[in-house]
Amino acid sequence: MSAQAKLQFADLEGVGPGTPAGEYLRKFWQPVFRASDLLPRRPKPIEILGEKFTLYRGDSGRIFLVEYGCPHRGAPMLLGWVEGDDLRCRYHGWKFDGTGQCIEQPDLEVSSAHRVKMRSYPVREYLGVVFAYLGQGEAPEFITYPDFEKPGVIVTDPQEVVPCTFWNRLDNDIVHIPWVHRATALRKGRLDFIVPRKEVVEETPYGWKSTRIAKGRTTNMRDMSGSAHFFMPNAYQFGVRTRIKGFEDRDLWDTKITWTVPVNDTTFVAFDVTHTPLTGEEGERYAQSKYKQFETEAEDRWDLADKVLAGEMTLEELPDELSAYTAFAIEDYVTQVGQGTVARRGQENLVETDRKVTLTRRLWLHEVQAMLDGEPLSVWKMPSEPLQVLAAE
Repeated sequence: MSAQAKLQFADLEGVGPGTPAGEYLRKFWQPVFRASDLLPRRPKPIEILGEKFTLYRGDSGRIFLVEYGCPHRGAPMLLGWVEGDDLRCRYHGWKFDGTGQCIEQPDLEVSSAHRVKMRSYPVREYLGVVFAYLGQGEAPEFITYPDFEKPGVIVTDPQEVVPCTFWNRLDNDIVHIPWVHRATALRKGRLDFIVPRKEVVEETPYGWKSTRIAKGRTTNMRDMSGSAHFFMPNAYQFGVRTRIKGFEDRDLWDTKITWTVPVNDTTFVAFDVTHTPLTGEEGERYAQSKYKQFETEAEDRWDLADKVLAGEMTLEELPDELSAYTAFAIEDYVTQVGQGTVARRGQENLVETDRKVTLTRRLWLHEVQAMLDGEPLSVWKMPSEPLQVLAAE
């Protein structure tokens, strides 16, 4: 797309190298993998922003991200061996250090290793997630989030890969909650979820803030007032009463942040991290319960979601034994995947309750257009103090 062309929303769906959205996202650190799933000496292939990479943890515990294929003949580096903090290609045994520099070429009488280097990428482990900078030039300052550095327990969920454009998740709003999640809310007695909500959305130095206000109360129902925050370009933080078995009857509130990262043009991966104000043994029990619940129900949940999308069952027919956490995830999945691509939707009819959607798109369109035109981009100012405050009863 030329710099003079007027950017349209549908132009932001492609994320590969050279695309408007892809180049913009590459200007930021992006989550790429859950750290606990990356074992020493077990290289992993990953795809992010339409590109494939090799991720590995060396014997020192350090994490490295390099190109997917060996610069010799293109063989997948994930097939090779980790030796110390180096990676050896299985095809011909060429060995590379963590910077991507070739340091050994077996069987060659005259080595050219010093002239061979694959690209490597800066990485950082934070909140149980591996972040990487995939752009050109020097990496920007790494962003941290003060709400997740308070006392409490941090739980990093397994990454979720969802077969739809990342915009279907970024465009999500709170107005959907009483409708999309109605079946589970009624089945689980979570009447707080079917209370209609309104929200006031305001632009901030980091993106936007929405103030959520319940349109009334019911006896023994928690007021769902509170705030949610969107950090440009793709992080969303909000509060939610815990849904974890054994803790769901307590007035216990989690602060959750989710990064929505495109795998490619038609798939995204979500990285969810939760902070819960529990410490010590109670915090450990909470974390174990959350991991156990997620792992137990994760295997079948998208199978159930696909049955709903195929018209073979309804959301009201989800098994009673499913936790609210998993059932809510299925409801979000079928709604977002069912929307299809931005281009396929055609003309939308946005209304007053879509103000958050229109603001997010406006911020994105402004920034990406500025990038294409060679103009300065906004310097997003991240908060230095915790943001997530929920209203008292």
